[in-house]
Amino acid sequence: MNMRLSRVALLAAIAIMAIAAIWVTRGNASASVEGPLTPVLDNRDGALAASNAVNNIKSPDKKSQRGHENFAYLREVMRQYTFETELDKRGALLAILQSMPNEEVKQFALEQAASSDPVTRREGLELLKAFSLDDAKVRGLLVDQINQEQDPAMLKDLVDMLAPTMVATEDAAPLVEQLARLRTHPDPEVRAASIMQSTQWDKGSDLENTLQQAMMDPDTRVRQAAIGGVKSERVHSDRLKNMLLVIATDAQTSDTERTAAIFALEGFALNRSEYELYRHAGQLVVAGH
Repeated sequence: MNMRLSRVALLAAIAIMAIAAIWVTRGNASASVEGPLTPVLDNRDGALAASNAVNNIKSPDKKSQRGHENFAYLREVMRQYTFETELDKRGALLAILQSMPNEEVKQFALEQAASSDPVTRREGLELLKAFSLDDAKVRGLLVDQINQEQDPAMLKDLVDMLAPTMVATEDAAPLVEQLARLRTHPDPEVRAASIMQSTQWDKGSDLENTLQQAMMDPDTRVRQAAIGGVKSERVHSDRLKNMLLVIATDAQTSDTERTAAIFALEGFALNRSEYELYRHAGQLVVAGH
């Protein structure tokens, strides 16, 4: 009986030792697998690793993560972006920088956007889109360039960059001033873009009057921008309602503009005669007139 118990104890001890050996082996295997997946780059080899990685662009997300871990990598990306000539690689490098909107990237973007070279300037402005206009330096650069720009196409692009954000009225004032000036610009696309942005930024002005003036513009793009502002900002008055009804029922109005006016009218209270005009406008759209 004692011999049988001793044998059982011996077998149990052997089993425990085997299990322990298996766990040790698994632990060593895990360590060998996990090690290479989380490399730590020091400042000495960061630039070299960055250079090799950027020259073989495949995954911006992975490089973005490394950029956060190593500033040498980020500086190398900016350096290569400056000198890279292949469009595909420049696009990939730009995507990396846009995914890391820190102070260093912002300063780089500001310098590029202030360049006298048109291509460098446009790419710098594209990179600046990663930053909010509550940043005084970003906002100031755009306001200055809008003030000085003469090319209508570039001016429209600059105005389009003015994504609305909350800033103090004093800080927004220079931007609002430029938009007010551009609402009478000779180019209709610049006027239309300025109307659209004015509805977002110029909260303290007589927005009803601004939209009413734009709805009388000879160009349909400007009128449509004004109609969009009426709807998005819910600016309601009898004067605007009457103008929308005229636009919606005018036989010379395009279907696109008429449809915009009909949608804007849905936010107004209409009496029976006004409702009949609204319904008639809808029939004109269906008929394609």
